[in-house]
Order: sequence, then C-alpha cells, then structure tokens
Amino acid sequence: MIRIVRPRLPSELESSLLKLTQELANTPVPERGDHTQRMWERHTVRRDVYRPVRDALEEMAPGVDCCMYCGNHMADTVDHFVPKSHCTLRTFYWPNLLLACSTCNTRFKGDKHRGDGLVGSLLIDPTREDPFDHLDLRLASGVYRPVDGSRKGKWTIRVCGLNEGRRPRVRANAWLSLEDDLKGWARARADGDRKGMRRKEWRMRNQPFADVYHAALRKAASDDAEVMFTNTDPDILDLLRDEELSAALHA
Repeated sequence: MIRIVRPRLPSELESSLLKLTQELANTPVPERGDHTQRMWERHTVRRDVYRPVRDALEEMAPGVDCCMYCGNHMADTVDHFVPKSHCTLRTFYWPNLLLACSTCNTRFKGDKHRGDGLVGSLLIDPTREDPFDHLDLRLASGVYRPVDGSRKGKWTIRVCGLNEGRRPRVRANAWLSLEDDLKGWARARADGDRKGMRRKEWRMRNQPFADVYHAALRKAASDDAEVMFTNTDPDILDLLRDEELSAALHA
C-alpha cells in the first residue's frame, strides 16, 4: 500500500455523482439501503458512472491498475472505502471510491469497517495519508509489520490480508526483480545504452506490487538505511538514491 494522489474528476462526471447522492438523500431512510444497491446495479449507472469512475481510478493507480490495498496488478473493481452498508450516502462520493482487486474487495476487506475513535477510519486510506507512517514492509521477506505497534497498521494488515497466502512471497520476488532491474539500469547507463535504460525504467514503473519499490525508496532515504541494507549489494542503496533514476521514474 502506497500514498496515491487523487485528481479532480471531469465536471460532468462529478455532477453525475452529486445527482446520485442527492437521489439517495431524498430516499426515506428505511428504504435507503435497498435503493442504494439497486442504484449501484442500475444499467445507466454502470455505463455512465461506474465505468468512467473506474477509468479515473486506473489512471491514478500505481503500476498497471494496481489494487490500492494490496498493490497487485490488474485490479478490476471499484471499492467503497467506507462500505455502502455502513454509510449509504458515501456510495457515489468520489473520495470514498478506490480501485481494488476482487480478492481484496470480496475475500478480505468486504464490508469490514471500524472507526479510529476520533473522526476517521482505522483502515489506512492511501489517498489521504501515507501508509508508510503505519506500515513497514520487510523487503527480503515481503512481510508487512505495523510501525511502532500502530493500530491502523495492525488493522490494515489484517483487514486487507496483506500477509495472507503467497502475497509476501510474491513481494519478496518483486524485490529481487527490482534489484536486478536497478543493476541492469546501471549497466545500461555505463554502456551509454539509453534504450536499455528506458526499458529498465519501464519495468520498474510497471511491475506488480508497486509498494515494494516505494518502500525501498523510503528506507533508502532514512537515517538507518546503511543498517537496513546491510545484506544487500552496496550499489543497490546508491541506485535507490540516484537522482537521475528517481527523476526518470517519477517523470
């Protein structure tokens, strides 16, 4: 899970979402739950609202349509951060919509929701806060740990199933691939192979589990970086700090 910037929607789509929210607000409270589901499944809503919203979420997602919870490729559903069953009036609220893979949306997160005891959610919202303030990703193992016992970190790991099944192993493999790409990029630069550099940059930008690269960058910029990367090729840390590579990957 990484920080994601949420852009403004086109005015026409924003207006459509507001009209749908107003329709819900005008629905008697006892009927609102059932009406919400019917609206969400309405043919015109799926065509004129759901699809454009999903397109917008895919544009803001890291990598290739990465799930905004687990970071895996090819997310294909629109999830309600605060579930419809908990707050129907947020069903068509743009800041409440996130791109998610089917596994996170149905098997793990689903309708789970818990407040943080103040005015927010205990689940990390990657469009409003930096997940790495609460989550630490161990690169070698691919396992997430809460930062300093963070309640948000613990709840997010549990609810999103971040350490379930093969997910840690796939993240660990993504780290190995990233190391290889970093070294390949450095070799291409040394050889003056600009095409080879661009290919490696493309791979790094679009690899599954984009959180691995962002976690590595975060660790490389920390005061404890030398300790964190003790068992890694020394060149890797220098490459993660390389200004030319950073500029190319964030262009």
